[in-house]
Amino acid sequence: MINLKLTKLDDEGVKCLFIGAIVITLAIFLLKFCLTGFGVFGDGIGYYGPLRSILFDGDLRVLNEHEFYSQSASIFGGGVRSTGPGVEYSKYTIGMGLILLPFFAIGHLVAVALGLMGVNVEANGLTWPYELFYCLGSIGLGITGLWLSYRTARHYFSPTACAIAVGGVWFASPLTYYLLIEVSMSHAVSQFLISLFLYFCITKSWQKERRLQIVLGGILGMAALVRPQDILFIIVPVLIGWLGIEENSNPQLKKINFLDLFKLQYLSAIAVILVVTLLMQLPQLIIYIWQYGGLSRIPYLEEGKARGYGRSFHWFQPEIFKVLFSGYRGLFTWHPLTLLAVIGLGLLARKMTRLACVLLIAVGLQVYVISAWWCWWQGASVGGRMFANCSLIFIFGLAALWDYFPGRQWKKWGIGISCFLTFWNVLIILQYQSAMIPPEDLITLTQLWQNQFKVIPFFIQRILQKIRT
Repeated sequence: MINLKLTKLDDEGVKCLFIGAIVITLAIFLLKFCLTGFGVFGDGIGYYGPLRSILFDGDLRVLNEHEFYSQSASIFGGGVRSTGPGVEYSKYTIGMGLILLPFFAIGHLVAVALGLMGVNVEANGLTWPYELFYCLGSIGLGITGLWLSYRTARHYFSPTACAIAVGGVWFASPLTYYLLIEVSMSHAVSQFLISLFLYFCITKSWQKERRLQIVLGGILGMAALVRPQDILFIIVPVLIGWLGIEENSNPQLKKINFLDLFKLQYLSAIAVILVVTLLMQLPQLIIYIWQYGGLSRIPYLEEGKARGYGRSFHWFQPEIFKVLFSGYRGLFTWHPLTLLAVIGLGLLARKMTRLACVLLIAVGLQVYVISAWWCWWQGASVGGRMFANCSLIFIFGLAALWDYFPGRQWKKWGIGISCFLTFWNVLIILQYQSAMIPPEDLITLTQLWQNQFKVIPFFIQRILQKIRT
């Protein structure tokens, strides 16, 4: 039976739950780090390599980093960290390295200190202290983003509903795997930056303060340097500045007036945010031009044709249904909690129409761009990983859902459903980690669901085999 105390929390009680979730998160990551001996792998190498190269080699060439990573493998999937021919330059953006530079620096200090104490750890940017603190930085920022999401939702919903929502997104959403396991990828950091951006958009009076507009542009600019798709969240201040959003303390809003779009105060505020955001992209654009000889030759824009898909983006043929509902990394089928979040936003629209619509449009833009990309299944992915940046919006929708119906009974349902979907998500992660799910090959819903009943013994057997060999 669900403890009644969990269905009536205050903010102090929520802090205790946060601490518990942090302990679980760090325990899982550190266990995995100790078993494998590393934390940077997969696409994470593409973000980490240039940072290490510029600091230790004085350039952005990553051939030697890829050679190093190709020599170490995980005991889980068994694959090496870097496969295929090495590349001279990384196609990934520089934002991840910039924001995690302080944590990398801590790793360097630890490596130097260990070396002075006689421990066999080289201070070369490739040993375990660098990876450990780099990854801990990613986790720390991801958790901070979840706390910001909680604080944003608390402007509208009860502590209990917000806590249940955050717990669900923490352990049963596209963010989970990239906050606990593959943390060297950009998704936790992206989630933090977009959560911070939305926190300011929703809770601060930025429309009349130039300083806050510059801050918003800086946050969004850094987010776009981490993941370019994040620039689409510019739609949030554009719509909030025009329409306004409801506040619990002041539900009265002005009537929608099309002419408000041309008011100087509105235009100047949006222009400041947009200009700062775009100016922050100049370093990345210059790097791309230098590396590839032109923006049209960026690998992201050439991969679709190279892989036989004609072009990289199919704007008039987006695979929206497959991105949301297919067994091939479909967002709602792999992470049903996100569907509940969208339902919650729909219910919220009945009393906070403008705010709910702004958030739904922001998610809709992400759905459209991802489904128009040639690799709409998002590559070697545990579910819809590219939707991790929408975590605050999912938390908002879930909190709205659990608060929509009065009484403790619905809070109990929220806790029970979140726990079940967490277990569901854990089984999917075990499928992926044990190679039961091919990294990129097509998998049907039937295969996914049938594997859920067989994955635990399969995973244990896989681990024992690796340990013996």
